[in-house]
Amino acid sequence: SDLTIQAGQAYDRGDYATAANLYRRYLSQNPQSPRRETILALAGLSSELSGQFIQAIDLYQSLAGEFPNGAYTPRVNPRIVELYLLANRPDEALSRANALIPNETDLASQAALRLSAARALFTLKRYLPALTVYISAMSGATTSTRDQANQGVLACLWHLDDEELSNIFRQYGQNYPGPEAYFHLTRLAALKGDSPLFNERSTFFQRYFPTHPWLAALGALQTNPSTAGAQVPGLNYDPKPLASSVAIAQRPQLAGGAPGTFSESTGYGSIKVGALLPLSVDQNSRFAADILAGLKLALVNLAHKVTIVTFDTTGDPALTVKLVYEAANDPSMVVLVGPLNSPEALAAAQTAQTASLPMIATSQRLGLNQGRPMVFRVFLTPKHQAEAVARYAVKVKGMTRLGVLYPNDSYGQAMMGFYRSELERLGGQLTASVYYDPATRDWNQAIASLTGGKSVRRAMASYQAPVDFEALYIPDTPGNLNQILPQMAFHDVTRMVYLGTPLWLTSELPKNSGRYLASSLIPTAFNILSTRQESVYFRDRYQQTTGREPNQFAAYGYDAGLAVATAINAGASSRAQMVTALSTMGPFSGATGPFSFDYEGEYQVEPLILSIEGDEYVVVAEPASSR
Repeated sequence: SDLTIQAGQAYDRGDYATAANLYRRYLSQNPQSPRRETILALAGLSSELSGQFIQAIDLYQSLAGEFPNGAYTPRVNPRIVELYLLANRPDEALSRANALIPNETDLASQAALRLSAARALFTLKRYLPALTVYISAMSGATTSTRDQANQGVLACLWHLDDEELSNIFRQYGQNYPGPEAYFHLTRLAALKGDSPLFNERSTFFQRYFPTHPWLAALGALQTNPSTAGAQVPGLNYDPKPLASSVAIAQRPQLAGGAPGTFSESTGYGSIKVGALLPLSVDQNSRFAADILAGLKLALVNLAHKVTIVTFDTTGDPALTVKLVYEAANDPSMVVLVGPLNSPEALAAAQTAQTASLPMIATSQRLGLNQGRPMVFRVFLTPKHQAEAVARYAVKVKGMTRLGVLYPNDSYGQAMMGFYRSELERLGGQLTASVYYDPATRDWNQAIASLTGGKSVRRAMASYQAPVDFEALYIPDTPGNLNQILPQMAFHDVTRMVYLGTPLWLTSELPKNSGRYLASSLIPTAFNILSTRQESVYFRDRYQQTTGREPNQFAAYGYDAGLAVATAINAGASSRAQMVTALSTMGPFSGATGPFSFDYEGEYQVEPLILSIEGDEYVVVAEPASSR
């Protein structure tokens, strides 16, 4: 039908009010349509997204009434409860939630309904029963529901009187929310100006809850009790759910005239996340596709809140600037993820800062975020790599005297500089530093310099030339490494710990040079060998979703998405809130390890450390919290 096509086009461009009207016209003109169930769902969803909550309720009620066993009805009923709250009709929300709870067998869904019922009670200013229902909503709940219920409990405590708070403390004692109730008893004593009672309660709280996070707020209570609102959560609580925070499904498909499943590609929520990547033409398109797949995987459970919008830069910095401004002109766009290549990443960072649009770069370009508070990064840069391997050698292996053999080009010089600076910071010594022409195929002179000319060239595995370092860093390609290591052995450097870079991680290196690299240390952001729980979870989900094994670029996309998802789940729905959340939250437990962003938005993580045994890579150390 032309009407449904026009409605779909309106929906795709974000004109949900027009889409809703067109879907309703179709239903009016075609009351017996075989696609009625799906179009009712589409009309309700479009109405909801356009803020027409009462209209959405009417459509969803028709859907549930006409198709009680339909594909969408299990999601429609609890959604109607939320929409009643959004429409300022808490009595009807409470009534419908109470009718649904006894028949709901899924514990997580039951907890979500209890949360809605508690919100309705709070809106009706029935704070004590609301608190009880909020607590009951924590049982069997998802993390999101539990967090929201906790916020509700803390908000209720602000509105209870002495007797109610005392009863809660007697019921729960030292268990949550007993200590929190007792704090508010202390606050009420301060508000009344009853100094003896305040001192008594304050002393009790300090004695029995010495590690409670609200302890610091006690001092302000006596002088100005009203200031506690800034230190104790709950005072400014809004019981309404976010608009479109729990939609019935992702957008139903009309193909074939039957109720469809939902698409996991972009979602349909009101918060937009931009994927700014060279998805075509560019030589790195295959890596950009991996980043996008990881990003989608991280945000798939937020499809009811988040829409992923893709911007194909084609690797062109000028086009990238245009696309960033285009994204910035959309007020619902809260953050960009990408780009990948160095020139476009710099152009994007400069423009995103100018346009005040947060961005999480997936590029190793140095200096992207310096002086740009809007710009963050998720990528193990060459600087990170060099510092990490130096740090592991000194702090974990206990080495103090280290060397470096590097190509005399911009890459080799930079890596040597990062490595040396980190050694000096940690109190280690760079006792040997030798460079070579990057075009050479004869490393004899450079290697002789490392051994101080003392090699007797016995080429025996049992003999080690006397060298003034315990490990040697070689930031070069596997091709050159395969030539360097046999010459090192020829010069009697036979028992050496070699420190490498992620460039070493090729399938051929262990086969060609594994006998020299038994003690090697190689940093990397991600590897499928990791047994860390979060990495395994990501690897398995990625394989199930895409049918292929993830690489480091997929992991970067996933972790960027994870940081965004965590911020949104914590309430960030604007650009300013996103920047604040990314700057202050963490560590995020991602596929690449527990990571956070420093004061400049730089990626902070301790990478995975690999080595080689025989002709295989093995894990030496799993990612840990950043230094």
